[in-house]
Amino acid sequence: MKFNMTLALADKPGQLLRALEPIAKNGGNIVSIIHERDRPVEGYVPVSLVVDFPSHQSFRNTINDFRSLGIMIIRSEELVEKVRLTFILIGGVDLKKIVESKVEGAKIIGLEASTPRLEEVTVKLDVEIPAENVDELMEELKGLAREQNVILISPIYP
Repeated sequence: MKFNMTLALADKPGQLLRALEPIAKNGGNIVSIIHERDRPVEGYVPVSLVVDFPSHQSFRNTINDFRSLGIMIIRSEELVEKVRLTFILIGGVDLKKIVESKVEGAKIIGLEASTPRLEEVTVKLDVEIPAENVDELMEELKGLAREQNVILISPIYP
């Protein structure tokens, strides 16, 4: 699980090393670090990190360790890997059911519909979704396709 965080470190020697120790202690692996020492603000240097933690708990432990050390946390958030997928549905598609799908984090970013024949609709659906929820979305759309007796053309996703 990747987390983006920005710390405010005192502008004096050893502070970066001091901040990295809780990350290592809690199993964090630093993906990137930006240490903007040339831009101190009121005696503090912003340090932005992307860290891969083995669990949410190890991230929380690191945050608690920072606080106990008096290290200020300006920002911390989980980075969610997102995937964009395109689906084609052909047949008597009920667009309302497709749009109202309740897969967590799924966001329709494009929808095109055409009616080559009066009783048949072709829908191109572009979706952005967290990578961890792709299988759930695939199953949801397969179920809707079966229920509506339509053809679903889905991307091949690893």
